[in-house]
Amino acid sequence: MKMKRRVRARVAKLIAFMFPLLLLPLVLHRLGGSAEGCAGCWSGYGPGDERFNKPLADLRILYEKEGKACLPAIENALISDRDHLVKQRAATYIGEIKDPSSIPTLESMIAELYKKVSFGFFGVGTPDFQTRLKVAHVLATMGPGNNADRIWQRYDRLDGLKKSEVPYLLNALNDPKLSERLLEILSRGKDPYAIISALEILATNGGVQVLSSLKSRVTEWEGKEPESSDPANPDAPIIYYSVLRIKAEQTIFQIEERSIRGS
Repeated sequence: MKMKRRVRARVAKLIAFMFPLLLLPLVLHRLGGSAEGCAGCWSGYGPGDERFNKPLADLRILYEKEGKACLPAIENALISDRDHLVKQRAATYIGEIKDPSSIPTLESMIAELYKKVSFGFFGVGTPDFQTRLKVAHVLATMGPGNNADRIWQRYDRLDGLKKSEVPYLLNALNDPKLSERLLEILSRGKDPYAIISALEILATNGGVQVLSSLKSRVTEWEGKEPESSDPANPDAPIIYYSVLRIKAEQTIFQIEERSIRGS
């Protein structure tokens, strides 16, 4: 028994001695890593998203060092890099350089939406969409162009996920016919994803001139039963008109509120 007590006492003393040493790194971390020797601690490749992303940091360093001279490398990153953070930063740098020779490269990224054979993922929320949206914003700063018209001319050929991107891309491209085209999407009433996207854009950018059309849609969708967007396709999304009606009512409210604040 005495032996056991002595062993337990020694173990307790060892734990009491070791505990502060084990706790020290945590305390130093909490204090912001200001302890001596932390200059050699892991700090990643750079700030923010660069911390664990060397290609992103490398692109920034290259741009800061060479400026416009590295435009070919930036364009290549936009087209070829698999990391969408890198692609989006490349688009940002192209927008800062504003060399007209880059416009075809940017347009080729938008064209992925309506090519007969295209690669990647489509639909609002995907990284590919976020890159296309960034590219569309950059294109809008480099001149009016006709990219919005090209997208709209091919709208009927797109599948549901691609159509859901269209309102956002038209808006980013500063399409002068934006409201007209968004209302056309609503009036067709067969593309539920695109309708939701169109209502989102109208809620933030629509003017009072669209209110009568929106109110007509609310009346049309009132009490309407859910139905398939394409009866011939068993995988086609179901249109829940009650959801669309509520979204349209919210959009009307936001437009009216914005109008009141602006008057």
